[in-house]
Amino acid sequence: MTFGDTNAAGNVYFARYFDWQGECREAMLAEFYPEFAEDFRKGFCLVTEFAHQDFLNEAVLFDQVVIRVTVASLSRTRVEFEFEFVRASDGQLLSKGRQAVVWTNQQHRPSLMPDKLYETTARYFGLRES
Repeated sequence: MTFGDTNAAGNVYFARYFDWQGECREAMLAEFYPEFAEDFRKGFCLVTEFAHQDFLNEAVLFDQVVIRVTVASLSRTRVEFEFEFVRASDGQLLSKGRQAVVWTNQQHRPSLMPDKLYETTARYFGLRES
């Protein structure tokens, strides 16, 4: 954690956990589906359906946080992620979160995600369509 992640008391801002959810999702896209940048320019998108975070323990300045990401459910139009935020130094669970995203077309309507994105996500997380 840096000063930019914390408030005056040195606690990590709660909103940072939502930022990290998005950063994890984008890192996955960059690694597994770099074509997303071109799809985005064409009007396709991943729209956040919901995001939730349960705060269990505080992270503070200079803590290192490990983020564990799993996929709770996967369909041809939607992915629901689960996140665990763990302090690296002692393994303490700091927070748990969920986020669902929906693949949308140029008209901003839910549509089938590209086969490569679906198949790569399913394979990496060991899932089948729900």
